[in-house]
Amino acid sequence: MTENTIKTVKVKDITNECKGVKTIYFNMKEGNQGRYNIPKAGQFVMVWVPGVDEVPMSLSSYDDKGNWAITVKDVGECTNAIHNLKIGDFIGIRGPLGNNFILPNDSSKKLILIGGGIGMAPLKCLSLEIMRKNSKFTIIEGAKIGEEIMFINDFQSLDHEYSEIIYSTDDGSYGLKGFASETFESLVKNYSKSEIHNLTAYTCGPEKMIFKVFQICERYSIKLQASLERIMRCGCGLCGLCAVDPLGLLVCKDGPVFDSKNLRQMDDFGKYKRDFSGKKIPLD
Repeated sequence: MTENTIKTVKVKDITNECKGVKTIYFNMKEGNQGRYNIPKAGQFVMVWVPGVDEVPMSLSSYDDKGNWAITVKDVGECTNAIHNLKIGDFIGIRGPLGNNFILPNDSSKKLILIGGGIGMAPLKCLSLEIMRKNSKFTIIEGAKIGEEIMFINDFQSLDHEYSEIIYSTDDGSYGLKGFASETFESLVKNYSKSEIHNLTAYTCGPEKMIFKVFQICERYSIKLQASLERIMRCGCGLCGLCAVDPLGLLVCKDGPVFDSKNLRQMDDFGKYKRDFSGKKIPLD
């Protein structure tokens, strides 16, 4: 089976993460004769709901037993159909697709994960990979209001000898008051030059937030890997809806994770995306 073969899986469990967000669990071994490709943090899958549509979703967790999870915000017809799934229902999964976050070989590096909203899904997956390497890391999770903070129980269970979890909300109703990017810069300002030199940052969330994180990383010469989101129909480079100018890179094939070098050359980054017709439109 290839990554682009649709595999039918049964919903094993469903968790309500916060208002309008659910995590759907399924097993890739069952019903597929155990044949599937092991994913990496940052990759995504195309999720097919029979009779409705197919949409891209980042993986929020996986393990060596074939248990995968997607975390879904109810924002449209297909995501609403996913939210209405029950345990025992079937969906189609195509993937894992795209590239992934890359961790430093040096376990002494300090890693900072900055996310907002549903962008926390691939960062949660990344945090689990980091834990396996016993590397030190900080998670900064941002949301508009406290009711939109995700994965609180999951992050509380992390080994705090290696990790630090910081929450921020726009209105200050949970954790620090302010944007995740502002919390990130406040943290960096308190580091020495040698500590900053030892940092690697990872981010996912609203692109305007990602762009602000990128600007901070550029000011302090911090290496960054960012997971971008674009409309895509195919997930395999055919439709072209996720093309980013002027490089012509495709988020589905060349991404969704891009490093600082590529981000510097993207005129669209932080400014434009494409609609379902392929027309460029300003980011929300």
